[in-house]
Amino acid sequence: MPTVAYRAVRSRRKFVKAPEIKVALGVTLDDVIKKRLLKRFQVVVGNWEHKPRFQARKFITTDYLKVNVFPTGPNAQIYKWVTDGTRAHTIRARNAPMLAFQLGYKPKTKPVGQYGGMGVATGAKVFAKEVHHPGTKAREFEKAIKEDEKEWVSRTLKNAWRRAIRSV
Repeated sequence: MPTVAYRAVRSRRKFVKAPEIKVALGVTLDDVIKKRLLKRFQVVVGNWEHKPRFQARKFITTDYLKVNVFPTGPNAQIYKWVTDGTRAHTIRARNAPMLAFQLGYKPKTKPVGQYGGMGVATGAKVFAKEVHHPGTKAREFEKAIKEDEKEWVSRTLKNAWRRAIRSV
């Protein structure tokens, strides 16, 4: 999941009290950054039929500030397969005598975080006892969101540092 490192901004005139700053940064991470990142992940799965839910967890230590966003719920595994990709594998019919699927599929998402659009199956209907699935390319949604939000997160945290230092 996305992790971004930030350098510390500190005052030269005042003694910095770590607990107050930690609380101020925690509030900014919870109220501003986590909310925006969760919205970004919800947009990615906005038109999915089997949408996962997302949760965010913040980590504040003396070395780093980190927000992890991760899928939850019954459809979390589907999200992981799409974002991380899958290897080639064989699919066999278990609960029916034959598998039924359409050839030619245009996905809703593309590799490296491009999302939106309509997923469409276009080919002829095929019936088989087993098929060899070629796997899927990783969509890397986290990578795209991290790149898009990196500057904004950095600026927001830097401003939170400054506000916390001035208020101490």
